[in-house]
Amino acid sequence: MSAIWKCIGMVVISSLLLMSCERVIQVNIKDEPLRFVVEGVLTDDSTCRVRLSQTSNFYDTINLRGVSGARVTITEDGKPPVVLSASSNRGEYTAPFTGQSGKTYHLRVEYRDSVSNHVFTATSTMPQKVALDSLYVSERIFLGKMRMIAAIRYKDPPAPGNAYRYVQRVDGELETTVFVTKDDLINGRTVVDELLIFNDEYTLKKCDQLNVELQSIDQPVYLFWYSLNQGSLGSSQSASPGNPASNIKGGALGYFSAHAVSSLHIAVFPDSTCSYSDENSRR
Repeated sequence: MSAIWKCIGMVVISSLLLMSCERVIQVNIKDEPLRFVVEGVLTDDSTCRVRLSQTSNFYDTINLRGVSGARVTITEDGKPPVVLSASSNRGEYTAPFTGQSGKTYHLRVEYRDSVSNHVFTATSTMPQKVALDSLYVSERIFLGKMRMIAAIRYKDPPAPGNAYRYVQRVDGELETTVFVTKDDLINGRTVVDELLIFNDEYTLKKCDQLNVELQSIDQPVYLFWYSLNQGSLGSSQSASPGNPASNIKGGALGYFSAHAVSSLHIAVFPDSTCSYSDENSRR
C-alpha cells in the first residue's frame, strides 16, 4: 500500500473514532428567583411612562412578563402625587404629565401578589436641557468597510456634571446600542459625536429616515446605562457581568429617569428616487 493511501486510511479511522466519542451532555440550569423590573421615564416633552415586569427563567420563551394591577405614582417635590393608569399594553402605566428641568421627581410602585406586598421607589432630578445643534450623516471607514453613520453636534454647558444618552431610530425602528457619555473631558465645549455601531453589516442607507434624540440625564441614570453598556461589551473584570447599577430601591432591577430631550430628524441623502409613507413623513 502506498504512503498516500496509508495517510487516507489513518484520517478515516481517526474521524470514525472522533464520531464515536460524541455524546449529548445535559446541562442542569437551575431556575433563579424571579425579579421585578421597573423602567420609568418622565420627560419635558409629555412622556410619562412606567413599565413593571418580571424576569423569566432560562427556558422560558418570554423575556419579560408585564405585571398588571400595580399602583404607580410620580410626585414632584412639594406637589401631590400623579397617579399613572394602566395602558392597553400589559405592565405599562402612563399619565398626561410633563416634567421640568431642575425639578426632582419621586417614583413609587406598589404591587401585591400572593406572597407579599412589593414596594419599589426611585428619585430622579431632571437636568438642564441641552439642545442638539445639528444632525448629519458621516461617511467613514469603520471595521474595515466604508459606512454611513449618524453624527451629532451640541454645546455642553459651562457648569460641570452633565451627562447624556443618545437614542437613534431608523425608519422608526429603535437602535438598541447604548450611547452614553458625560462631560468630564468635554465640559463647556462644542461636542461632535459619531454614533458608532459595532456590527459588521451596519450602515445607513440612502433614503433612510434618521432620528436622533439627545437625553440630558442625571448621574444615577448615567451610571445605570454606563454599567449596562460595560456588561454588554464584556468590559467588566469579573467572570460574568452583574446587574447594572440601579436607582430603584426595594429589590427591583431597572431605572427611573427624569430627563430633558432634544431631537432632530433628517432623511439620508434624499432625492426623487426616495418614497416615503405618510407615517414615515410624520416621524
